[in-house]
Amino acid sequence: MSINCIKLGIKKIQSIPVNLGAQVFRRTNGTITKFTVISYWQSRDAIRAFAGNDIEQVHPLLKDNQYLIEPETKVKHFDVLLDRRQ
Repeated sequence: MSINCIKLGIKKIQSIPVNLGAQVFRRTNGTITKFTVISYWQSRDAIRAFAGNDIEQVHPLLKDNQYLIEPETKVKHFDVLLDRRQ
């Protein structure tokens, strides 16, 4: 997967007005590389405005199959309790 493909996916997320940003993490173990995307939103209602009522439904990107990506079966949501990044 190219960095340009990742940037396009993040750009799509960040183009949504209620999105507060996103991060991409990469982990390589031998020949397998996995990516995790974390996106930040104003509220769960803001997520619903983008994703619909079932905010746990996965919305894969068009090129996921091309890159042999096996998306998660459900989106996981967490509330940020503490953020000490600088």
